[in-house]
Amino acid sequence: MKREEIIKLLKEKENIRDDQIEIVLKEKEKTGSPFGYLLIKFGLISAERWYNFALKELKCIPIKLNEINLSKDILKLLPEFTCRKYRVLPIFKSSNKIVCGMVDPEDEDVINELKKISGMEIETRLVKEFEVKEIIETLISQGGIDIISPIEKKEITEKIFKPIKVKEVSETSAVSVVEGLISKAIEFKATDIHIEIEEEGLRLRYRINGLLYEFPPPPIELYGSIVSHIKVLSNLDIAEKRVPQDGYFKMKLYERDVDLRVSTFPTIFGENVALRVLDKRNIISGLEQLGFFPEVLHRWRILLDEPYGMILVTGPTGSGKTTTLYSSLNELDSIHKKIITIEDPVEYHLKNVNQTQVNPKAGLTFSVALRSILRQDPDIIMVGEIRDIETAEIAFRAAQTGHLVLSTLHTNTAPGAIIRLLDMGVEPYLISSSLIGVLNQRLVRSICNSCKEEYKPYIEEVKILDPKLCETTDIKFYRGKGCHICNGTGYGGRTGIFELMVINEELRRVIIKNPDFSEIKEVARRSGMELLREDGIKKVIAGITTISEVLYTTRKED
Repeated sequence: MKREEIIKLLKEKENIRDDQIEIVLKEKEKTGSPFGYLLIKFGLISAERWYNFALKELKCIPIKLNEINLSKDILKLLPEFTCRKYRVLPIFKSSNKIVCGMVDPEDEDVINELKKISGMEIETRLVKEFEVKEIIETLISQGGIDIISPIEKKEITEKIFKPIKVKEVSETSAVSVVEGLISKAIEFKATDIHIEIEEEGLRLRYRINGLLYEFPPPPIELYGSIVSHIKVLSNLDIAEKRVPQDGYFKMKLYERDVDLRVSTFPTIFGENVALRVLDKRNIISGLEQLGFFPEVLHRWRILLDEPYGMILVTGPTGSGKTTTLYSSLNELDSIHKKIITIEDPVEYHLKNVNQTQVNPKAGLTFSVALRSILRQDPDIIMVGEIRDIETAEIAFRAAQTGHLVLSTLHTNTAPGAIIRLLDMGVEPYLISSSLIGVLNQRLVRSICNSCKEEYKPYIEEVKILDPKLCETTDIKFYRGKGCHICNGTGYGGRTGIFELMVINEELRRVIIKNPDFSEIKEVARRSGMELLREDGIKKVIAGITTISEVLYTTRKED
């Protein structure tokens, strides 16, 4: 059916207006996303109503993804980035045809694009949007299989959560379950443990390499005892179940101390518990281990060697900012210089560093602590995060008066940090005179070295990454095939991609004029700053990570 006919039906059956259709068509022209998916994305129609509309009015042939076995080899027929962009999944393959499940099977533009990418004929089937999203996030992004096999799941269940009858539930069994949960997290190098209670029962998930994976949950009968035991370890109020609580405890496992940060949160079915696993062996390491290329690392170390000034590390939550700051502090001379930190919370205890945790309830905020710290004669100050104008101004004045100050800021780009500070109300002269560098960063998954293989990527992926790469024939691309070491994901660990903006005289002159984002970015680029995407491209060419990882991680910076 032609799009004009579909639009006419949408107006008649779903009461979608002309001006709303116009917005969708403009976005489609700009991004190439499927027409039906954009209707859902803009909230003009729910995903369920679109599915029923396509089924009834457009006469699309449906297919239920949960009723078929999706082959890993078939899923690889289209690049991950293509599947995400066009909300499509390859399902079956014949000699010259791919059957694809699509949220909008009537979008001819998308079908033609898929033909070009695959070099094959495309036959379409209607699928639900949430099913496509779920499969992209699990089967494609996570390498096509669970982090553990069904046999391993059975072994874990039997080993940690032995069948327990209600009358046998005791404090001892809860203790062993909590120890088992944390031991398994360390074994899989997980950064977080999520114990969630839902209507159907308990859910257990571990965050590994930035993604959440489902594991067998403990018995529901032990739920109350597990939460109580974690609260006792964290010095939390066992009786209080109506408000969130935060705590901290240490545990000795595998002959080493593991720190755990605890957060409880009430839901309609009970309390959810999230544990952040703070394992120094996994997190705090030399700066060389974080993924810096030598030239960027050299410039970063020059900044750390400055006697005074403000250094900012930026990026969203979970981008590795704290790890970079801790690893940087570890390199500084803590014997001959006094280093003090203000954090919320203190995640790792550093040798020869004075660490303070903010306590807003007691009146100890970042700004209050920072004022007092300046009377402690520090050489280097680390402020966990600049959240408000008061903290920002004190920190910048400290940087101006002979202290090296390191902190974090939530911005998506290095030049954006300056705009964020100006929007907060920090005076341009303070930024210009005090700021010496901004490091923006993200984390991407590294290719597993045990199953790394050379492959030929789809030309569309390469074009989106960098059109210039299509003109070069001697570049080799790599991916992980999937093996027992990486649990079939093709990835092993994570590495950083970086965008370092060093503040020079030209940038200082621009900042003092209260500039816009494009001016700062232009001068920074002229001064040698590489963008996140460019650093990612270098890591793709070096065989460290994959095209899809860099495209997905830097998609908001396009």
